[in-house]
Amino acid sequence: MKKMVIYTGFHPEVKREYHGEHIYKVVQTKTLGADGKVVLDANGSVIRDAGANVFYKLDHTGWIKSVGPEKYVTDWCAEERWGRVEAVEVDEQGNRLGGETLGFIILRVDRANGLL
Repeated sequence: MKKMVIYTGFHPEVKREYHGEHIYKVVQTKTLGADGKVVLDANGSVIRDAGANVFYKLDHTGWIKSVGPEKYVTDWCAEERWGRVEAVEVDEQGNRLGGETLGFIILRVDRANGLL
């Protein structure tokens, strides 16, 4: 049996359920900082101790970045939070047999404080 699981590190105590939201597919990834070069934020400022930041280009041409374990935000707005969606195969006892990442869904938007 398959079930959809949403992973988000922003509020791990809350189990977010999938309710048919649009899943944005990943069309490209890039990693910055892994080669020892500096990582810049959207304003061009150096991010200290950034380590390696993974960026995901979604099918609507926007980019999101990983900012921690299962924490994803848009590069230009930290208020727009995303969750990774995985199709998980489970057995009759509920044990995980395998999974496949389908993409990302938007969890929180703050368009001029009018959260969508």
